[in-house]
Amino acid sequence: MCLVCCGPAAGGQGVCFACRVVGHRLGVPLVPVFPVRLCPLPSPLYAVLLGYKESPVAEARRRFAPMVGSLFGAFLGAHAGCLAAAAGGALEMALPVPSTARPRGAPLADVEGLARVVRTALPGVRWSPDVLARSHAPVGHMRPDGRAFEVRAAARPFVRDHRAVLLDDTYVSGARAQSAAAALRRAGARAVVIVALGRVLRPDRSLVHAAFLRGTRIQPSAGAGGATALRCCRCVQTGAATE
Repeated sequence: MCLVCCGPAAGGQGVCFACRVVGHRLGVPLVPVFPVRLCPLPSPLYAVLLGYKESPVAEARRRFAPMVGSLFGAFLGAHAGCLAAAAGGALEMALPVPSTARPRGAPLADVEGLARVVRTALPGVRWSPDVLARSHAPVGHMRPDGRAFEVRAAARPFVRDHRAVLLDDTYVSGARAQSAAAALRRAGARAVVIVALGRVLRPDRSLVHAAFLRGTRIQPSAGAGGATALRCCRCVQTGAATE
């Protein structure tokens, strides 16, 4: 579940709509999600998280990619203990959530220097971008599938009985990331947590999202330049649940 929307940081208000639906359709308990920043649409942060992989201008992609790495590095370095607490012990491997459509796999795997950032922030953690592969099972917004991803045969010994952190750029309903987590657990992972750079919210379309942004003390990012995250969703209390 998203620890901003429906975990301890949400003041005990219960599971949000998206987590209820995704959890029900996936048929397994959801793993904890740590959003680095709230990401309302539109916002400068969303422009970065979309632009590093989607911009048709190569110069823009090169400019945004280091911001992505910096955001991950600051958060992972500051909150390694929070992640380990949620996983029940020290993390042992880190990997990006694969794309559901791109033939090349996870866009985060192409961010130059991200492997070094992860290993620096989480000493002893193995960067493993090739563990998960896309299968033929469909997956989409609010429609998870535990068979949408699979652990490659050669990687199964590295997954079994290990604790993993999945990295993603944006988290909307969580269907894709939670499906990837389900694949890791099916392969024997001891625990999985998800770190997503932006928890996407639509205050222009959802009154619940607008109320959540008014009530939370986790501030939306004013941009991607300030990478330091002093608090995470386990460090704050919020007063509204979102969907």
